[in-house]
Amino acid sequence: MSVKKKPRRNKHRNTLKKHYSQLILLIIIVVSCVWFFYTLFHLQPASDWSEDKANEVSEVRLPKDDAPHQSQIEWWYYNGHLSSESGKQFSFHDTVFLVNSVMNHMISHVSFNDHQTGKHYTDQRKTGGNSSVDTKNRFEFNQSDWLMTGGDGNDRLKVITKDFSFDLQLTSTLSPVFHGSDGIISLAAAGSSYYYSRTRMATSGTITIGDTTEKVTGISWFDHQWGDFSIGRLSWDWFSLQLDNNVDAMIYQLRDKSNNPVLYMASITQNGHTEMLMNTDFTLTPGKKWHSNKTGSDYPLEWRVSIPKKNIDITTNSIISNSEFDARLTTYNHYWEGAIKIHGTHTGRGFMELSGYTTDNPGT
Repeated sequence: MSVKKKPRRNKHRNTLKKHYSQLILLIIIVVSCVWFFYTLFHLQPASDWSEDKANEVSEVRLPKDDAPHQSQIEWWYYNGHLSSESGKQFSFHDTVFLVNSVMNHMISHVSFNDHQTGKHYTDQRKTGGNSSVDTKNRFEFNQSDWLMTGGDGNDRLKVITKDFSFDLQLTSTLSPVFHGSDGIISLAAAGSSYYYSRTRMATSGTITIGDTTEKVTGISWFDHQWGDFSIGRLSWDWFSLQLDNNVDAMIYQLRDKSNNPVLYMASITQNGHTEMLMNTDFTLTPGKKWHSNKTGSDYPLEWRVSIPKKNIDITTNSIISNSEFDARLTTYNHYWEGAIKIHGTHTGRGFMELSGYTTDNPGT
């Protein structure tokens, strides 16, 4: 009795089916990645720009809007100046971005500056999804040993890296500042974006560099912004200023890819009162530049800020010039982010962010 063998073509056919399935899966992955990068960094021409189509009669409501929204992009941002018990000075920035598209991502950027040594430390992470989906009136982003949590102006930041670590408690000492019209910034045909800040948050905790841990106190700034907009082809100069006479100011210049102005805006707050300033109310004049040997870019790190009707005429300078952030692993760009000092008619401290000065930014 003989046994018939299965034709070899059946085995070949099964192999082809397996390869075909693998090819289809690869195509799906590639298409999803391309779509993610497009939605994150592609910006339409000026006439087609869109930010969150917020109802103009709406406003930010807290603490409800401390929590995440279903926007295309959203971020929670902190910066701060810290002093140790031994008199040392430090500064930091900590940001969580949520990108909601075909593929959802949570991105974190952290920098830490030692003013004594001039060292600038950075780290970044990107994970899928959103760890704060079930929170109400608050946010809680947990990426292993990185934590950003809070709500209603009572927050905590915890970061552990091989070079530096910090564990900070932050409490807002002033009422929130709602930018634009009750927290809605209009970009005319571009749409609108929700935006508010807590400009002075009392900060305390510990910082660690190497094997040395110290207790610190200081003042931090918090921003929260969200909407359906792309940022990859925009550039900007952004300042948070905390003057020693208890005046707080936020100023930014937003430009398109052709360097045309999109929005020049400022808010100035004192004694619980906030006033919005238009581009005719203030001037920003760049001064000395710092050259990055890594990217070959020149960043203007000295600026003169003039607000005549407030009798403010100040100059800002970077504390650590080499504060360029290499974010190619997560947001595929470089930018400058660092602490600044203020002198002139007023003194104080602040932070500055400069974006769009390198040629490797997505979409440029």
